[in-house]
Amino acid sequence: MSIEISHDQNGGRWSFSYSRHLFVAVGMVFLAGGIATLAGPWWLPIATFVFGKIDIKIDSSANYWVAGILIVVGLSILAFKFFVLDKWARRLAIDKEAIAQSPPTVQEVTRYFDDLLDDHSYRSSFDTYFHAAYNQFLGASNTLQDTKTAALFNTFSNDAKALHNFVGTSFFVFPDNQGSNPDYRYCLAPHMNMDRDMGSYDAKKIAQYDELKRELAKCVAQARQSYDAFVGRLKELGQI
Repeated sequence: MSIEISHDQNGGRWSFSYSRHLFVAVGMVFLAGGIATLAGPWWLPIATFVFGKIDIKIDSSANYWVAGILIVVGLSILAFKFFVLDKWARRLAIDKEAIAQSPPTVQEVTRYFDDLLDDHSYRSSFDTYFHAAYNQFLGASNTLQDTKTAALFNTFSNDAKALHNFVGTSFFVFPDNQGSNPDYRYCLAPHMNMDRDMGSYDAKKIAQYDELKRELAKCVAQARQSYDAFVGRLKELGQI
């Protein structure tokens, strides 16, 4: 049984953690107190006899109400521990095992986001990492069990698919001849970029390219935000 209170000096936040066995101990205290109260305090018969001599009555019926309340509280705490906390702990254990078998490729996905924003390009190997990342926990064999974690992953998966759909229709292999290197480089509409494959200045194409850049930035920002939220949840739970 343990209770821990900690303070994050960087973020300024306080955190409170406890062992699930604490609930058993507290529940048993309430339960034992209720059962003991049913028997009545040891001094009640003596007090009843003494005050009865001077015609003062002691109402002991309240004792049963107190006992009932203590027992109900104790049973409620134990039920919460066994049917809520233990169930949640089992779900987290299943998730932790699934994540340990297939750890998120955080650095590779982050690199993919950075390349898209900074250079409007990506390598096919990082695109593969990204595709795997948003499909990672969709299979029946490794579906995340914790409700909040699963919801965050599903949000990321949907945002990532939207980004990937945009990338798939707006990026092309560039340059055309990349030799024997299998890790192809793809660039955002190179035929609309003066620094890449647009031979002569075309104001209309440049305007179209600027629109594509804005859409790309929007999609990347959304996917990055949801991915950071998902990864943050895993770190919060100590799963990565």
